[in-house]
Amino acid sequence: MIRLSIILVSFFAFKPLCAQDDFGWWNVIHNWDGHTPWNQYMTISTSFLGPNALPVPELPKGRIDSLAELEVAGDYHFRKGDKTINFYTRGYLPLYNNRIAFSIDLVPYEWFKTDTITRDYRAARSKSGKGGSAGDIYFYTDIQMLRNQPRFPDILLQVAFRTSSGTNLGNARFTDGAGYFFNISAGKNYSIKKSTLRLFLMGGFYVYQTFDIQHLQNDCILYGGGVDITVSKLIFSQSLAGYSGYLGIGDKPLVYRASLKLKKDYFDWKVSYQWGLNDYSFQRIRLSLIWHIVPPFK
Repeated sequence: MIRLSIILVSFFAFKPLCAQDDFGWWNVIHNWDGHTPWNQYMTISTSFLGPNALPVPELPKGRIDSLAELEVAGDYHFRKGDKTINFYTRGYLPLYNNRIAFSIDLVPYEWFKTDTITRDYRAARSKSGKGGSAGDIYFYTDIQMLRNQPRFPDILLQVAFRTSSGTNLGNARFTDGAGYFFNISAGKNYSIKKSTLRLFLMGGFYVYQTFDIQHLQNDCILYGGGVDITVSKLIFSQSLAGYSGYLGIGDKPLVYRASLKLKKDYFDWKVSYQWGLNDYSFQRIRLSLIWHIVPPFK
């Protein structure tokens, strides 16, 4: 009986020790000095993080949409050394005769797998280089400043805030820090035969937190532009968007996006492609189903 008790006590005392990660390999690779916090060895920019950590914001088009929507999508991000699959969800609610709109989007969960080169380049701390993470939540407010003026484009002000709810900073998946951005976009429609052409531009400011003791946040210029071509129930969209940070640490991502949407009475189908052109080496394929929801009030 005494021998059994000793065995049980030894087992439960030893189990937590086994559950702890051994970071000896990380200490050697990154020449840890024994006292500096491990997050000081990481670089908080799109060049050193997973694809959902600091993405280039979606491009507003100068006008509040008239339909309340709920979007559910699946993403596949790929580049050499990192493969990521995640869900994406978005809710959108226009109010007061489309003068203001509120929206929220997030990546509920992602699954990733990186090779050892990518893991060490990012100073990630999981030896396996694979796992899962919950994402950040983004809140948006859109305000229609000008609309349906014959001589002027539609003008929209957007203000957005990102929470620090994302997990797994240790694997360079999310930043564990808040951020915000605001922008002004302008767009105008042109009729060409049986199609409608919409041109749009955006400019703004993007700020996010870092772990750099000398620079606790990165201030970025936000920009973009694109075109929508609508033919019957099909909408083909192309755009270029990005932001430019001032720290010069791989913080100037630029992406090209293209999408094709098929509009229905109660829902839309959408397929989109994103290609990172600078400081963001991922490509992304997204498949979306977008439900139209009747607003509870106007």
